[in-house]
Amino acid sequence: MTTIPLMIQARSSAARNVSIGDRRSSLVQVEVVLQAFSFGPFRIVPHARLLERDGSPTPLGSRAFDLLCVLVSHPGEVVSKGELIAKAWPDLTVEESCLRFQIARLRRALGDGQEGERYVTNVPGRGYCFVAPVGCAASPYIQHLYGRGDLSC
Repeated sequence: MTTIPLMIQARSSAARNVSIGDRRSSLVQVEVVLQAFSFGPFRIVPHARLLERDGSPTPLGSRAFDLLCVLVSHPGEVVSKGELIAKAWPDLTVEESCLRFQIARLRRALGDGQEGERYVTNVPGRGYCFVAPVGCAASPYIQHLYGRGDLSC
């Protein structure tokens, strides 16, 4: 995985000063992961909240996009319904029917089940699983910045 260290100014009043050596600073070093995932004809760039099919943007609602990000980051693994709800609806209590609705929207956007393509499967009583092979590479911005596309996770 390619990470790029960035310095950001803490803007929140709750932000704490960080000790650097013997001085204190309100700058905090963070690492931003700029990567893209690919599967079938799709490419997803999580930090840009972008889903493309054959290079063209594919519209997808924010909750369905969040669910896709979680599932794609755990390919071949069953992700529990509780974990999916916690990631897509942090700090909110929602019914499982909301999850089913958003999974249906995600499947529709991906064309899941059409032409024999399968991406998201239900594992009864356990959760959902992203079943398509997933590739991972640096985003086009990072490829351009470093002049190569082999920066992968």
